[in-house]
Amino acid sequence: MLEIEETKVWRIPKKFVLHKLDEEMYWVFDVKEGDYLELNSTCYFILSCFDGETPLFKIREQVISEYPEADPQEVCNDLEELVNKMVKEGVLESV
Repeated sequence: MLEIEETKVWRIPKKFVLHKLDEEMYWVFDVKEGDYLELNSTCYFILSCFDGETPLFKIREQVISEYPEADPQEVCNDLEELVNKMVKEGVLESV
C-alpha cells in the first residue's frame, strides 16, 4: 500500500472525467481509452475534491464534515484505501 503524505496534493489526470447522471449514477471515464469505473456517491464526492490544489488533510476534513455520522478514523482509513486504489488505476496523480 502506498504511504500517503498528509500534505500531498492530488488531481485527476486530464484523460479522466467525472460524470454524474443523476443522484444514483456516477462514473469516472477514461476518455482516451474508453474505459470507465462506476462509482458510488461517496467516491464521487471524494474524487471531486481532488482539484490539484487542496492537500489531502483538507480533503479529509471536507469528507468528515460532509459525513458527520461516520467515525473519523474510519473516514481516514477509507480515504487512504480509496486514494491507493485510484492511484493504482491511474485516476489520481500527485501534483
